[in-house]
Amino acid sequence: MEITQDPPRVIHVLKLISSNPVTSVIPELGNRTVYDSKSDGRSTVSQMVKDTNALAAINADFFPFTGDPLGLMVREGQFISLPHPKRAAFAWGPNTSVFGFSRFSGSVTTEKGTSVDIDGLDEACQENRVTLNGPEAGISKSKNPCLTVVLKLDGGRLMPTTQIGASVIASSNDGADMPLKAGQFTLVAQGNKMSQLSGLKPGDRLTIKLTTTGFDWEKLDNAVGGGPLLLRNGEIAVDAENEGFGKDFVDTRHPRTAVGRTGDGDLVFVTVDGRQKVSVGATLGELAEIMQGLGCRDALNLDGGGSTCMNIFGLDMSRPSDKTGERPVANGIAFYGPKPLTADQKLKIVVPASMNVNGTAQAKVVDKDGREVPNIEVFWSLQGAAWVDQGGQVSGLQEGTATLQAYVRGTILSTNITIK
Repeated sequence: MEITQDPPRVIHVLKLISSNPVTSVIPELGNRTVYDSKSDGRSTVSQMVKDTNALAAINADFFPFTGDPLGLMVREGQFISLPHPKRAAFAWGPNTSVFGFSRFSGSVTTEKGTSVDIDGLDEACQENRVTLNGPEAGISKSKNPCLTVVLKLDGGRLMPTTQIGASVIASSNDGADMPLKAGQFTLVAQGNKMSQLSGLKPGDRLTIKLTTTGFDWEKLDNAVGGGPLLLRNGEIAVDAENEGFGKDFVDTRHPRTAVGRTGDGDLVFVTVDGRQKVSVGATLGELAEIMQGLGCRDALNLDGGGSTCMNIFGLDMSRPSDKTGERPVANGIAFYGPKPLTADQKLKIVVPASMNVNGTAQAKVVDKDGREVPNIEVFWSLQGAAWVDQGGQVSGLQEGTATLQAYVRGTILSTNITIK
């Protein structure tokens, strides 16, 4: 945690050392799917940590209400979402990481040589388009009228750049949304594209060709979209207009999330709280300066505002700006590795049960014999009417209830404080 006073700003930083052999970073879909039965596959970052048993996670790409990431997403080699035509992305592999731009082209070719462009991946098919969906989409979606061709791929998965054969299993034009099972793929055509696929029947063979430029997929197996770029080669490189962002988004202080890379190849993940008394947020220029100050040579802005969230060991370290709390997001970046062993001892938080607005109190964790646990072993989190720093000092912000949590020795402790 880093705190500044002028302007008031709370920054949380998660750093992955490039030489660390036991921690991995993997992008994850909310609810592990693009669409679920509620038409969106979003989940909160804290739920994502719980569902995946991750050590930590932050939010990632922008998204519409449907829960489909707007930009590139690749998870352990599996192609999940196309790159945004204007916006930058961040890709990484076992030994390297890259910030840049990507472009996609794709086609499906029949045995007779007819070729049809693929316009979308794991998304609702729009008019006069063809969309390819895999099991990670959850549901093959389209409005009527449409044509849905069910496929079985020879290799069982899609990569960002690949050529793969497929067999037609079934074809239907009833237009109903179709839940996708493991190993099941669909081609969905709308409008004037329907006639190009209408002759397909069970047993027909197809060739699917996908090309995603801008990144070396021999070295990179994960990617998320965002935008705009913040730093390139150590210099501020915000070109928001060309990436499709407006002036208010750039120049107004908002909660922010970002990812960067140092000169040594370490990865730096950052959240900046905003729209709150204790933290006003950051403009994109200020965010770029923050990333520079953390030693980054390259950096990318991710989705922010009410989406901004960093969760470590099941605790929200950042304070969501939405009044309803954490916002469900389309995807995130999760961190995996060995978890601390749970201590076989009774621990509790010691803090006053009530305090005044603008008052302060010191929280601590003690064992069953009343001995204080060194604060260096404790992660603090507080949501509601108060705020806590990582030294355990609680500050009352407004009347109401605050929930103070501590992660210590593999255990999450919790207690409520009344602010009056």
